[in-house]
Amino acid sequence: MQELSHSQFLDVLKQRNIEIYARDGRLQLTAPPGAVDAQLRAELTRRKPELLDALQGVKNSADLGSLTRMERSEKIPQTHAQQGLWLIDHFSPGNVAYNIPEAFLLDAPVNLEILQRAADALLKRHETLRTSFYEEEGELFQSVWPHAETTVEFTDLSVVIESNRDSILHNLIRQQARRSFDLQRAPLVRFHLFRLSENRHVIFFNIHHIIADRRSLTILHEELNAFYQAYIRNESVRLPELAVQYADYALWASKRLADGTMGDQIEYWKGKLAGAPAFLELPFSRPYPEQRTAWGATIPVVVSATVRDALSEIGRQESATMFMTLLAAFALLIYLNSGVEDFCIGSPFTHRNQVETESIIGLFVNMLAFRCRMNKNLSFRELLQLVRATALEAYENSDIPFQELVRVLKPDPRTMRSPLFQIMFGFDSQAESKTVGFEQIDTEPGTARFDLTLQMAERPEGLAGTFEYCTDLFEVSDIERIARQFPILLDWIVQHPNQPVSSYELPGLASSNHGAIKPERQSEISSRTMANFWSDRIDKLMQRLTHRS
Repeated sequence: MQELSHSQFLDVLKQRNIEIYARDGRLQLTAPPGAVDAQLRAELTRRKPELLDALQGVKNSADLGSLTRMERSEKIPQTHAQQGLWLIDHFSPGNVAYNIPEAFLLDAPVNLEILQRAADALLKRHETLRTSFYEEEGELFQSVWPHAETTVEFTDLSVVIESNRDSILHNLIRQQARRSFDLQRAPLVRFHLFRLSENRHVIFFNIHHIIADRRSLTILHEELNAFYQAYIRNESVRLPELAVQYADYALWASKRLADGTMGDQIEYWKGKLAGAPAFLELPFSRPYPEQRTAWGATIPVVVSATVRDALSEIGRQESATMFMTLLAAFALLIYLNSGVEDFCIGSPFTHRNQVETESIIGLFVNMLAFRCRMNKNLSFRELLQLVRATALEAYENSDIPFQELVRVLKPDPRTMRSPLFQIMFGFDSQAESKTVGFEQIDTEPGTARFDLTLQMAERPEGLAGTFEYCTDLFEVSDIERIARQFPILLDWIVQHPNQPVSSYELPGLASSNHGAIKPERQSEISSRTMANFWSDRIDKLMQRLTHRS
């Protein structure tokens, strides 16, 4: 196989959540625990001279500058990602789809008073946890409070009959996960301790997505544990001082977007998404409602290590990452079930591009739209090549905030559907890092942010994931069928990667047109007052922000 180019090699690193930088003639990187093994470190050493040249060139051309403490004399704007979540909450008050609940089982005694001290210290350390949001004359801002308090709530389940304990715990966690936040009041995080017995506890926290992303969750529970362990031993806490806070990033990002250097990226997306259908018409069991709720459910999916390794080999042969390979397979699954040949799949992209952001709790995620064009005569290898090219282009043009892209492209404002895409794909290339002594447990809140989402993760035993779906649209049997189809499709792919996709056979397809919804369904979409409000709101907001800059 031809050796990966430097840009392709950097893309592989990015898909493993490894960020690499050039500073003062040295390579520097940040990576999840275990992501950089001996083989990869040797490859980095071998490529060092060329990588230094490439990275220094990228930095000079982008002129990002170093993220430092910013002057706080001016009001702190919301980042574009935060603006999107603020508008969702404003449009649908009490929406809990963007709550992020986490729970960890700890086989040890827990001192509630010390845990409270640890939570207080965490809020003091991270400004994000003391941040609220507000609107003033049509503009959106965030406010950092000097002090904010949260009470670690406590429930003693040790008095409950053991046979009932797990079900009661699950119900209580579901209730906590569904408690809404008021974005105008800090803190936007809650903690709860459940005692199952003297030496067995569950530590639960719930945080709103407007102040956190996936990396933030790891920071939160690792530092909470660090504070707790130090306090319980009456020791000093050994955490490095934060060089910057999220508010500094928000001010920096606002100035960078206003400098007008992203025109080329805007033009790229205009061309890439030109003529793309506004909606993906999946074979819904029910008519699309006038106002879709946030309620949803999940169905698990598991893929064996044998199939995973075979998929990885196909990807290696095509210089594609596992993310690209699974994205292509998901697109094929959607095509086979819908018959739609042109649609977009959304995927979150982490924008912690600077070393200073690595230890900050905050929202550093941008959504990317991957346009998928299907053809029954394509082989999977050919489809993967197309998806790979689309992904690499998207990465190169990933600086444009999704909300800005929506404003520029002006999708149909007459519908409540998510703009540009209604289905999402996510992939974790590494098993989640775990703090020693903690075992993560299920906190599924029963919500769905999109019509359909496939979230996959790599595990030692293979691939594991879930199909999350909106219960307004699908029957559970619909998603159970799709979840059964996906491993079968992956197995077919590894056996027949060169055959046309029209020859792929899956159980439960509705007909020869794969159960496609007729195009005239789109004509049923009527004008909706609240949807017009949404579109106008974004447009006016962006106009004001442009005038301010």
